[in-house]
Amino acid sequence: MSLNPNYAAVSGHQQATSRWAITLPGQFNRREEDAGLCYWRPGLTLWLKAYGTEDGVSVEDRMLRDRANVPSAATDITESVEGGVSRLSYRLSETRADGVVVKGLYSFAHGEAGQAMLAAYTDDDSELEAARLVSASLSYIA
Repeated sequence: MSLNPNYAAVSGHQQATSRWAITLPGQFNRREEDAGLCYWRPGLTLWLKAYGTEDGVSVEDRMLRDRANVPSAATDITESVEGGVSRLSYRLSETRADGVVVKGLYSFAHGEAGQAMLAAYTDDDSELEAARLVSASLSYIA
């Protein structure tokens, strides 16, 4: 596996924002863009975006909104509450304009004063477990 030498290489615990962290299983390149933080290696690309909360919107209400927005074609829908974080994730295969099928794992995590969205794109299912590990590692610092 070859990383891009023009970008920082990172692994393990990553403090993405003052409130959100993830743990990367192995080496990834990292860059910041307007769309969020991007971590990637051959076969797996991760986009992480963290937000504050909407005034007066509870974790439960944010989870209800996320549930309502899950596409009908989504599979492997899971929900959990652990360590002060409520999570919703699902898989979705999407066909790009060029005909290439992209496999995504979308994860939404909500803490008391913040929320994060992780989109993990795999070339095939060989990186799915790594994507799930990163999704499960999203941690919130109150």
